[in-house]
Order: sequence, then structure tokens, then C-alpha cells
Amino acid sequence: MLFALIADDKKTFQSLLNWTENNLANNDLTVNLPAWLWGLNQETQEYGVLDTNSASDADLWIAYALAEAGRIWNEYRYQSLAYLLAQHILQKEAVQIPNYGWIILPGTIGFQLTTNSWRLNPSYLPLQILRRFEMLYPHSPWHEVSQNSVKLLIQSATTGFVPEWTVVNDNNQVLSDSVSNTKIGGYNAIRVYLWLGMLSNDEPEKQALMDHYSPMLKIIQKDAFVAEQYDTAIKAQSGFHPIGFHAAVLPFLVSANDTLITANFLNKVNTIKPSAKPDHYYDSVLILFGKGWVDHKYEFSQDGLLTINPSINK
Repeated sequence: MLFALIADDKKTFQSLLNWTENNLANNDLTVNLPAWLWGLNQETQEYGVLDTNSASDADLWIAYALAEAGRIWNEYRYQSLAYLLAQHILQKEAVQIPNYGWIILPGTIGFQLTTNSWRLNPSYLPLQILRRFEMLYPHSPWHEVSQNSVKLLIQSATTGFVPEWTVVNDNNQVLSDSVSNTKIGGYNAIRVYLWLGMLSNDEPEKQALMDHYSPMLKIIQKDAFVAEQYDTAIKAQSGFHPIGFHAAVLPFLVSANDTLITANFLNKVNTIKPSAKPDHYYDSVLILFGKGWVDHKYEFSQDGLLTINPSINK
């Protein structure tokens, strides 16, 4: 939906919205969060929802795309649906952790581990979206969600490398959890560097976050690639080098003013196919995000406003 908006493709945007509502939200996004998993049921051999739990990262992007489509296309119904979805995110996917404050959980069910500990995903917290919701819904806890998300991004990356998952408790502590791979980064975590790189340079927290994550920049510069997994303790990469991951860190490299590695990675993104597999959705989406931003197809303001073709509109 976001990319349909960026492409000014109203027909595709509405088609995607219809499919999401009809197939994932039980025909009503005004009251239901979308289910996170759709696919082929091996028993019935029919396509449908395989897991009704929600995924807050998708919900945030859907609500954001609706809000910005409503503003850019002057469509009140999109703005209204964005408001309702944002409210449901707070009601069903957010938690007010004692001594920590409001934060977004990865989904509705399964992320409170004990009476005083919660499993969180740093990549589910794009700050530009949270800034936009702060502006749109000032009488909701979105400002506190934003501030606590910045805190989590710092706390969870103790060595400057973001893990896939992290666990916090009501003593304002980050805990280890082998089940959640709190010492491994890669598939999910790569998006943290993507969201960070795409932040406006006027975002007051951007430089502090860039400085905190500078160890990741150094390992990228040293290896001249990004692997599918890295160990946050020993700061070493391993595994395949997905082209989508190279696209994902392009904005991060641009924000760090590394023109040499940026050019190297951009050349790879332009010349290497995403995958030999027929389904390379994740690589493709990361390429759309990273390369689209580097190619100035869109950008985010300090307050999270989406600007399409900023070089043309300036």
C-alpha cells in the first residue's frame, strides 16, 4: 500500500486495502487488526488465514499508509480508517510496562513472558511512523511510545548491533533470552538500520542513534557486504549475503556519508537478482524501501510526513 501511494496508483492502493480487509481482517478493518499469516492450508488445500495473531509492524505501516494517502489524495475515509487502526494498535498491541512506560508489542498474543517481562522486536518500531502519529493523535500515548522506542533501540543494542528480539522487565532492564535470539541479529534486525537511515536529518534522535550503531557501520565497511546473520557479542557476520540486506543498509550508509560503500552496494542492488527462488518477497520489499529512498522517490520529514518525489517537489 505504501509503494502504491508513492507510485500515485490509487487503484492498486484500494485493491490492496480491499484484499487486506476482506481476507485478513474478517471483512472489517474498523474493528479488527489484520491476521499476520496467510497461506495454503495443507489439510484443506485452500488458501486462508493460518494464524489469526496480529503483527504490529505491518499494522503500523498500514495505518501510516492510510493516513498519508488520506492527506495526499484528500480522502477522508482513509484518514478515518487510519485513526481507528492506530487506536486499535494502542488498545490491543501496546503495553504500559511499569517503570518503563508505553511500548508497542510485536503482536496481540504471546509477548508477555511473565508477570514482569515482555518480549519486544526493535525492528517493529520505525520512528518516522511514531513521529507522524504523535502529530496526528496528540492526546494519545504516541509521544511516550516514540521516546520509549528510542530508549529500547539504545538499550537492546549494547554493542551497537541490534538483535532480532529483546526482553525487558519492569525494572527497566534488558534481559537475555535464548528462545528469542537476543544475541543474534539479521532477518528482522536489518530493518532497524533501514528505518534509521531514512529518518530526516532534522530528527533530534538520529545522530545519537547513528553514533550508537557505528559498530555496525564499521563491520559493513570492513567486510564490504551484509550477511544474513550477525552475532551481537563477537560482532561477526555469517551466512548468505542477501541482496535485499544490501539495499536495506543503503540509507544507513548515505546517512553516514560513506559514498564509496554506498556506490558499491548500489551497484550490487542494480545488477544482482534478488533470489533464485520464485518467492523473494522480503528481498524485493527491502529493495523497494532502500533503493527507492536513495533514488529520491520519497522521503520522511522530521514529523514523519511522507514526501513523494522530493527532488521534483522542491
